Amino acid sequence: MAQPGKSKKRAKHVATLELPPGTFRRFISELSHPDKLLYLACALFAAIALWLVTGAWNPPMEYRPGFVPPSEIHPRVQFSVLDPLATAKAERDAENEAKSVYLNEPARLDQLRSRLQSIIVQLTTAKQFDVEVERLWNEFFPIADDDVSPLSPMEREEQFQRLKALFNRENMLNAFEQNIATALKPFASRGIMSPEQLEEKQGQAASIIVVTPGPNANKQIISQNDVLKAQVFENIRTSLRIELEKLAKGEDINFLVEAVDYWVDKNLPGTLFIDKAATATEREDAVAAVEPVMHIYSTKDAVVLPGKPLDPTEIKLLHAEHRAYIDQRSFFSKTIYSLAILGMYYALGALCAIYLVFKCPSILRDLNEYLLFLVPTCTTIAMGYWFDDRWQAELIPVMILAMTVSIAYRQEFALLVTACVSLAIVLTSGSSLVAFVTITATCSAATLSMNRIRSRNKLIFVGLWAGLVAFATKYGVSIVSGQPATMALLQAAAWQGVYAVGAGFLMTGLLPFVEKAYGILTDISLLELGDAAHPLLQKLAQRAPGTYNHSITVASIAESAADSIGANGLLVRVGAYFHDIGKMMKPEYFIENQNASSNRHDGLNPAISTLVIIAHVKDGADLARQNRLPRAIIDFIEQHHGTTLVEYFYRVASAKVEANPDEREVDETIYRYPGPKPQTKEAAVLMICDAVESACRTLVEPTASRIEALVEELSMKRLLDGQFDECGLTLSELRQIQSSVTKSLTAVYHGRVKYPSSQPA
Repeated sequence: MAQPGKSKKRAKHVATLELPPGTFRRFISELSHPDKLLYLACALFAAIALWLVTGAWNPPMEYRPGFVPPSEIHPRVQFSVLDPLATAKAERDAENEAKSVYLNEPARLDQLRSRLQSIIVQLTTAKQFDVEVERLWNEFFPIADDDVSPLSPMEREEQFQRLKALFNRENMLNAFEQNIATALKPFASRGIMSPEQLEEKQGQAASIIVVTPGPNANKQIISQNDVLKAQVFENIRTSLRIELEKLAKGEDINFLVEAVDYWVDKNLPGTLFIDKAATATEREDAVAAVEPVMHIYSTKDAVVLPGKPLDPTEIKLLHAEHRAYIDQRSFFSKTIYSLAILGMYYALGALCAIYLVFKCPSILRDLNEYLLFLVPTCTTIAMGYWFDDRWQAELIPVMILAMTVSIAYRQEFALLVTACVSLAIVLTSGSSLVAFVTITATCSAATLSMNRIRSRNKLIFVGLWAGLVAFATKYGVSIVSGQPATMALLQAAAWQGVYAVGAGFLMTGLLPFVEKAYGILTDISLLELGDAAHPLLQKLAQRAPGTYNHSITVASIAESAADSIGANGLLVRVGAYFHDIGKMMKPEYFIENQNASSNRHDGLNPAISTLVIIAHVKDGADLARQNRLPRAIIDFIEQHHGTTLVEYFYRVASAKVEANPDEREVDETIYRYPGPKPQTKEAAVLMICDAVESACRTLVEPTASRIEALVEELSMKRLLDGQFDECGLTLSELRQIQSSVTKSLTAVYHGRVKYPSSQPA
């Protein structure tokens, strides 16, 4: 039977045990850290910015050019659109009904009256009926076609004498002048239109605008029929008859009335002249005043009929319906829709954040790197929304983002980001499921082809492959979704392929900028950086040839070892070229650059020698920064020794302490490299290869078994020293590295056949 005290102690001990937190608790704990509040604020700001840019408080227009509706499309609300044909007809009618503008010149009637008075004066003051008088008098009588007057000379002379007798009365001439002026006065202000001034557009009953220029300018609207010359003459004739009859006071003066009527009819001028500029302005004003004629669609009307691709006219009509639908939405509806879109943004962001927390935590440790992911992603959504609305080319920015993320981070992360971005674009722009499948499939094909980029042509071939996938996916999924196999669909699918190929070409040009922005190295850059003509490598070969040969050998061994575990062998090779460039600052202090007869460390304290040896790491990193080497290469320089012990000088110092008990105890930390430890598998491979290659040079007979034992010893020593704790290297991978390094070193230090020496004759 258990004692009560022990049971109590055991229960308390069990209660103190805690299981490690689960995935959800770890995720919440990571995001709730005070340092992550700024990251959350950036994500919140990004979502609001996207909400503003995409106008996400209203649902998008769902229809695109080329889409074949399976049934009639009816408007959701009543709306009206401009009827261009009816509006054009109304404008033509307004233009035709616009009044023409005429300038009136009343002085021409004054000239007519003055001339008539002058002729009358000359006739009444003539003493005899001579040739000149006869010519003037003949103007008052009609002449036949053969220029023969219907009156005989005696009759004309008799009428002339009657005219003289009539005007010999007292004040008769003045009275005649006044009567003529009175008869013509009403027509001077309104004007007279001659037939040649009549416009074809103007009907007989139309009104015109008469403008009389002068100090007292007058503008009046008059019926055109009232100013036509024929009608005006009849009115003038009646007025003249009345005025002349008043003058005769009962005497028969029909001959004078007829003579004056004939003369006025023959000499009556037109005083109205059309003002073309003013008339054009009047017509333009009339057209501008026409109200647009609107065609009203009710919810029962079919806006678009089924069975044929939507053309630009129908798309424009659907846009008008969509605007009318948006205008009638309430504030509550807009708020609910906005919250749904923001929730979608946050859900997709949370999905990416979960991946980052557990797979790429380095992005969440540096704000600049976090923004390098967040800003391009949000920009892609905004550009995709904008491109889809205009050219249905949202595939271009999404595919560029997918290739960028796959280069900068991981392919699986690029697939996740592509799916999230595609979904956001489709939901905000109103694209169909076909667009989502097309974008996702195309970007997935491009992402999975981005494993190694050893030439710039690779991105072009990736674009060609993605273009083929885009074409096939667009066409096939559209057929499955019910779209007919028309030439318009084939053309739309071809355009998607063109967009994918174009994205490949664009990425080829953007690749150097992507590498610089994200601090990454593609195989293209690594091949360029690993050129033996690089200035730093040239200086290393000149100043420290032993170190240069050591670096070349390590590079070859390390590349094979890295490839054996699926790491980036090319990156390790280039990193190995530069890992010891710091030794060129003091090459004579390193064994591979020393002569057999001298050693600079013989007269130095072990601690001082250690400082000189360790300094090559810092010197190398400084040289790399001065020559603008990429961050990944600098990491190899700083991490290839980790925090390992400089054993030779540590043992020398320890031996001195043992020989002289008065010496201070050796501090091991003084004899260790500053680190950091290898952070990647590639850096761990370089650490092993660097140590083993140097140690192999000390073997008297480097047989395969001795090399294998040396590789095993040095790699396990670093494993037990904790140098591989931060790089994720597994024991299985360590075993593969050992095997690869052993084979490579055995090939380098293989035995050779000894040939017999030649004997002298």
